[in-house]
Amino acid sequence: MPETIRVLLADDYAMFRDVLNSALEEEDDIVVVGEAADGQEALDKCKELDPDIVILDIEMPRMNGVEATRKMAEQCPRTKVVIVTAYEDDHLIMQLIQAGATGYLLKETDMDEVVRAIRVAHSGDSLIQPRVAKKMMRMMAQMTPVSQPAAAPALSDSVKEMLSRLTQRELEVLIEVGKGKNNKELGAHFVISEPTVKTHVARLMQKLEVRDRIAMVMFAAEAKLLDGQV
Repeated sequence: MPETIRVLLADDYAMFRDVLNSALEEEDDIVVVGEAADGQEALDKCKELDPDIVILDIEMPRMNGVEATRKMAEQCPRTKVVIVTAYEDDHLIMQLIQAGATGYLLKETDMDEVVRAIRVAHSGDSLIQPRVAKKMMRMMAQMTPVSQPAAAPALSDSVKEMLSRLTQRELEVLIEVGKGKNNKELGAHFVISEPTVKTHVARLMQKLEVRDRIAMVMFAAEAKLLDGQV
């Protein structure tokens, strides 16, 4: 029997919490342990209930999603935060990722994708929709200083060293991860099995010394692997 994933729902819109709750009740391996209607309540319940996952909105009373995510990362380090929101502002996305969010989905997403994001986060990985991943790429590009506008900035020695560790296939996988592809999509793209995909991703994380997919995406941006593709 699979391990039960304990979830806290935090959104100021009660109807959305009800929809999420109903969807998650259908899953044998997921249980909703509590709900919160604002950011401060979400933080308090996170500390009280110690959930595996918090589904968190950004725009909430008393404490917004960015601050709540940052404080949860500090005070509830075991808990993973998955953002499910209507907002896709570039700066907010980067703030939330930097604050410690391990997933970012839009509310227009199918409930099946939210369920998958919960399982992915619980497994220690992260899930970012391709559309959101592209916004991250744009933000990373804007944050990179350019001394000579006509020339591309040189890669740092540390990035070059990391890239030198990768095989050609691992480099190709990293590029597709950077574009937001999940394991199933990677398998279809490279015509390989999902277990083989997982092996490639695990090796990439080890070689790049990162802990999740989000860090891989940010490394791909820093390494200029997606220039012209976002």
